[in-house]
Amino acid sequence: MALKGQIGNVGLSDIAQLLHLNKKTGMLKIDSKEAQGVLYFNNGNVVDAETKDNTGEIAAYELFQAQTGTFEFIVTPPHKRLNIKQTLHDLVLESARQKDTIKRLREVIPDNDLVFRAVVDPRLDSLQGNLTKQEVILLNLLDGTRDVNDLVEDSGLSEFKILTLLVDLYDKKYIESFEILKVLEYESISGMFISDDTAYVDTLVYKDWKDKLINEGRMRVVKIKTQSKRFIVLKLAHKKKIGSKIKFIPSIAQKLKIKPGEKLIVKPISRNIPKDETEELIEDFFD
Repeated sequence: MALKGQIGNVGLSDIAQLLHLNKKTGMLKIDSKEAQGVLYFNNGNVVDAETKDNTGEIAAYELFQAQTGTFEFIVTPPHKRLNIKQTLHDLVLESARQKDTIKRLREVIPDNDLVFRAVVDPRLDSLQGNLTKQEVILLNLLDGTRDVNDLVEDSGLSEFKILTLLVDLYDKKYIESFEILKVLEYESISGMFISDDTAYVDTLVYKDWKDKLINEGRMRVVKIKTQSKRFIVLKLAHKKKIGSKIKFIPSIAQKLKIKPGEKLIVKPISRNIPKDETEELIEDFFD
């Protein structure tokens, strides 16, 4: 199904509705002054979205606000990541309603890599009656290792709901942003005793994480994310005199499509991730 043209001559919601009614699977590319990105369709349903700054529901809200520009639908295999559960009808309506709200959310949380931790205990008597059930769930998850995407996965709540709750808790001073992310340069490593599923960081970096997280048991694995949003989770180890680098074997670098010297976003995470999920790497826009 070849479908491309100008937004404005036909509305983006009408284009999406056509794909929905015909149960199409693929990606709808949008290039507009309001937003640039992709809507992913599986069997006619919007299951994910990506823009420069956002993913999931928020990215879909951005894209549906496009009034001008171009669109193109490309047939692809089914998209693996199901980050949107709302119906197409609800996405379109919510997009119109949330325009100003999204701007406020991104002023506080500019990127989903940002990590927060709770500075209050939701069990305190003084907080009883002042917190919703969802806020209590979120506070219990804010251990200083989870970013926004981790919170979405572990809570079962939508990305938009998580961001809304975080901003509300931040305004109440119940949470604070937490400096645990490291930007490290990739360098290959090899040798007889080098594990093929392990990343090595400098011992000083490891000690800094340990001091902040207190519980060393939370530091068994590390999440590595590229500038183009590919990611992988590896076991964590440390060596002396590595400096501001992270080392792992070249075959992993090939999966991530990176070269020595490229800067990566790195952080320890609080739980193991199934192997099949760690191997599911996010594709670049317009790759």
